[in-house]
Amino acid sequence: MIVDKHSKPDIPVEPVDTPPQSPEETDGIQEAVETNAMIGAYKAVRKILESIKKDPNDPKSPPLFKTIKLDNGQLSRIKNNSHNLEYGIAFPAVFIHFIDVYYNVGTSMIAEGKGTMRIHYVLNRLNNSDDEVECEGLEVYKRIVAAIEAQKADFPALVSRFQLAYWDQPLTFDDALQPYWIDYQIWFQDYTAYAFKNYKDVYVTVPPFTQPSDQNEIANPDNMPNHESPKFEDVAGFEDKIS
Repeated sequence: MIVDKHSKPDIPVEPVDTPPQSPEETDGIQEAVETNAMIGAYKAVRKILESIKKDPNDPKSPPLFKTIKLDNGQLSRIKNNSHNLEYGIAFPAVFIHFIDVYYNVGTSMIAEGKGTMRIHYVLNRLNNSDDEVECEGLEVYKRIVAAIEAQKADFPALVSRFQLAYWDQPLTFDDALQPYWIDYQIWFQDYTAYAFKNYKDVYVTVPPFTQPSDQNEIANPDNMPNHESPKFEDVAGFEDKIS
């Protein structure tokens, strides 16, 4: 063991009060946020599905789905168990679960996972073969996909990758229930997510690297004029930091 024979006595250090940062000083600071990606993805999709109205033309219409739950086999137990001890389920309903979840084990991608979220929506129309309603399952599928595509950017758990992969329809009329399946491929990080404090979405142009005159009429339909400032020498160059 190495012993320092000339060690100095400990000198107490008085704490220094750090003034709180103003909102301007914290703009753009990236902070780690602990999260569970699969829980976040489930809650995000559930919130999106809750926003789908029964009547798409009436904002005050009740929600289309009366039950949205994490799938733990409750539907199968109700249908197949004669001694049913489950709570009642109101239909139309959606049950969500994850399948084929696996993790990357590379040294640079520890705790990054991939999997499939299966959205199992169940309709209960007795006359589902009538001409006017036989395509209802396809219409509901389209509404679910459209709602997810329109809102998934609002939820961090769905930003990395949440891609439509598979759809299937029932082939039998089972207890007046028609189950459909939608699969989404999802990528996630199991340990952390990132957020920006006081983030603002802005549009920035940096001439003269690009100018509206360089674009065609499709990319520049408003015929925006060229930017006269800043000049190239004001925004690009080298600075010697070695003193």
